[in-house]
Amino acid sequence: MIRHLESLFSGFILCILTLLTGCDAAETLPENTALLIGVAMPQTGTLSTAGQSVSNGIHLAIREHAGALERKLTLALVDTRSTASGAQHAYRQLLELDDLPVIIGPLSSTATEAILPIIQESGITSVGPTSSKTGLSARSVHLFRSSLTGNRTIPVGIRTAKQNLQFTNVATLHNSGDAFSVSSNTLITQELEAYAEVTIAVAASFSRPPGTSLSEADIAAQLDDILASEPPVDAIFLSGLPEDQITILPAAHRRKNAAPFIVNLLSSAEVETIEELEPGAAEGAVTFSIWLSSSPEPLSRAFVESYTQNFGMSPDDWAARGYAATSILIEALHQTSAYDADSVQEALTGINDFPTIYGAFSFNKDGDAVYNPVVAVVQDRSFVAWSIVD
Repeated sequence: MIRHLESLFSGFILCILTLLTGCDAAETLPENTALLIGVAMPQTGTLSTAGQSVSNGIHLAIREHAGALERKLTLALVDTRSTASGAQHAYRQLLELDDLPVIIGPLSSTATEAILPIIQESGITSVGPTSSKTGLSARSVHLFRSSLTGNRTIPVGIRTAKQNLQFTNVATLHNSGDAFSVSSNTLITQELEAYAEVTIAVAASFSRPPGTSLSEADIAAQLDDILASEPPVDAIFLSGLPEDQITILPAAHRRKNAAPFIVNLLSSAEVETIEELEPGAAEGAVTFSIWLSSSPEPLSRAFVESYTQNFGMSPDDWAARGYAATSILIEALHQTSAYDADSVQEALTGINDFPTIYGAFSFNKDGDAVYNPVVAVVQDRSFVAWSIVD
């Protein structure tokens, strides 16, 4: 379903669209010269909380950065329902709209992989704020992703975590039903195997496709195997989506797990949820991440202050990703006066050393993000950054 985003910020057109079955989407648009941008994000389902945070970041970036454009921006938001098929449906609905050059979305790597044939066939540009599976952007010239991929976070993350934790006997646990999780686990395994002193004592998996639920019973056997390892593992590498993280860390804590979890892209929002469900369960967890709210970057500090003022809460990194992706897209729109898909694609290709909340940002030749990752540990429910080990 396409929702209208009603005047959240004064002076900007945020279009509310209600598409019913059989309705012509284009006929619901106002007659103006606004530039239409699609947003395909989960508003319902298992990823809805993350999707709402991303959407908040998108709104704030438009409020702060779109004023200098020659044309006002109009957003058409479609709910992807937290599934790959929902993302495909959302993209097809948005493509029914006239003069739509670019879509922001979808959220997961599994959903991004599912919409690749659609953007290839249509030629529309897609800007992914959160997808992180390595290699997806190389499969389409129409896909740009502003979140770091695993090949940029994992090697430096493992080097830094190893120096701080001195692990030698580890376990891996991943969601085999999710594209990001599989890619992350493969890269983690390859990187760990490069250390002669490190043994992967247990390599476990579970299968939970995006949009489905995960219970403690679904991962009980895997956790029991990991915790029964002799000698005990001294770190557990988890590759999973937010719903996996908020189930697995509390379940392991209830089983008296003492080994720190090392989680690729664990966010502050998930830490908060984990601690509410099981106090202490996130303590000591390590993340390979892209942004922290404590970042000293001037643009990041200004973003945190502005987001808090506008939404009455501190931003999590989902919101940061939506904000950063939209800021980068708006910069590309500044660089072109022709707002068609090819022109937007060309402008995005030219983004290089652009100042963002992440620091200096560039797209590489494949359309993937290039900037400095973050490695951090949870202490007293908050992330504390570690010095990066080169």
